[in-house]
Amino acid sequence: MAKDLGTWAPEQATVLVQVLQGAGLTPDAKRTRAGIVVTVPDAQADVAVRTLAENMDAIADAARSRAEARRRRSREARTGGAPRGDRPGPLPTERLLGAARPIVVLLVGLLVLSAVARISPALALVGVGVGVYLLGRRQEGDGPGR
Repeated sequence: MAKDLGTWAPEQATVLVQVLQGAGLTPDAKRTRAGIVVTVPDAQADVAVRTLAENMDAIADAARSRAEARRRRSREARTGGAPRGDRPGPLPTERLLGAARPIVVLLVGLLVLSAVARISPALALVGVGVGVYLLGRRQEGDGPGR
């Protein structure tokens, strides 16, 4: 019968098997869906558990170094290019659609202002003042646009 030393991540199982082999033991490793199952013969179980306990730091470091490498790759992907499946930002057409409404309002306002200016320049000046006031309030967040 074999003593089960647990199911490990591939990086940790590799280090564990190397440590056990370095201690003169004969570990057996099998891949499962949950990870790598490491076993040793029953006669070697006590030595294997002691060796495992003595080398837990090295085994844990194997998992940490793998996680750090994964984080480093994702960080490089974010700075060097977009991660898979994600766009770096809105497309130019999406940005234009966001600016379309203010542009249309501005053009209509200018057309109305030019029509009013032909009738009464003073009224056009008042209209410009009201427009500047409303735009200023909207930028502050007090106006109805926000």
